[in-house]
Amino acid sequence: AAAGSAGDIALDLSSVEYFDSGGSVALLGLQQKLTGSGRALRVEAATAEIEGLLRLIDFEALARPLTQGEAVVESVPERIGQATLDMLADARELVAFIGEVILGLRDALLHPAQVRWLDTWSYMHRTGIAALPIVSLISFLMGLITAFQAAVQLRQFGADIYIADLVGLSITRELGPLMTAIIAAGRSGAAFAAEIGTMKVSEEVDALTTMGLDRTRFLVTPKVLALLFMLPCLTLYADVVGILGGLAVASGGFDIPIVVYLRQTAFAMSAWDVFSGLLKSVAFALLIAGVGCLRGFQAQTGAASVGRITTSAIVAGIFLIIVTDAIFTVLFHYWA
Repeated sequence: AAAGSAGDIALDLSSVEYFDSGGSVALLGLQQKLTGSGRALRVEAATAEIEGLLRLIDFEALARPLTQGEAVVESVPERIGQATLDMLADARELVAFIGEVILGLRDALLHPAQVRWLDTWSYMHRTGIAALPIVSLISFLMGLITAFQAAVQLRQFGADIYIADLVGLSITRELGPLMTAIIAAGRSGAAFAAEIGTMKVSEEVDALTTMGLDRTRFLVTPKVLALLFMLPCLTLYADVVGILGGLAVASGGFDIPIVVYLRQTAFAMSAWDVFSGLLKSVAFALLIAGVGCLRGFQAQTGAASVGRITTSAIVAGIFLIIVTDAIFTVLFHYWA
C-alpha cells in the first residue's frame, strides 16, 4: 500500500511474502515516475530478505540516463603506450607459440608413433589433393601470361626461342612457389584458423587442456606436418603446369616446335632453380600453418571473432609470404 502527502510516497512492504528482481524493476519504474513529477519514493516495513535484495541494486545508477555517442578521448601518449603494450603482448605470444611448434615438430621426429597420422593424412588430402584444380588453373594461366608478355619484347629481336628460358626460370624460381603459397594461405591457412577458432569459441580447446592434452601437439602438429609434406609437392606440380602453359603459347601462337621448346627449357634451367623454389615452399608452409593456427587460438567469443581471425590469418599469411620471398631472393642472389 502507498500512503503519504502530496510530497513523498511511502511504500509499505510488510505484507509482501515474495519479492524478486521483477519487483525491483517495478519499484524502479515507480521511482522514475515519481521523480519525474517531483516526488520521491520511500520503502517502509520491508523484511530482511527484501532489504538485502534492495541493497544490491543501485537505483540511482539505473535511473541515470544513458549517454550515447560519447567516446573516451585518449591522449597521444596513452594511445602510444597501449599500442606498445599490445605489440609486446603479441610478440610474447608469438615467441611462446613458435617454441611450442618447434617442440611439437621435434617430438614428431623423435617419436613418430605419437603423431596423429590419421588426422595428418586427412589434412594432407585437404591441403594437397583438394587444391590441385585451383593450382592447375592458376599455374597454367601464369605460364601463359608470362609467355605472352615475354614474346612481346623478344619477337622484336627474333629471339622467340628464349620464351622458354624466361618462362622456365620465372616459374620455378618465383611464380610457382609464390602463387602456390598464396593459394594455400587463402585455403589452408584460413581453414586452420577457422577450425581452431571455432573450437576456441566453443571451449573445446579448454576442454583439451583440462583433459591434460597438449593443444599444440594435438591440433597444430598434424596441420604443420601436412602442409610441410604437400606444399613442396604442389609447388613442383605448379612448376610443371606453368611450363606447359608457356609451351602452349610458344607452340600454338609462335610456331615453336614442342621438342625445341622443351630442350631449350632444360638447357636454361638447372637443378638449383627447382630446388630453390622447393626450399621457399618449405618456409612458406611453416608460415602459413603457423599463422593460421596462431590466429585460431587468438579467437575470442562469438562468430564475429572467428571471421576476424580468419581474415587476419589470410592477410598476415600473404604478407609474410611476400616478405620471406623477398628475403630468399636477396640471399640467393648473393650467396647461391
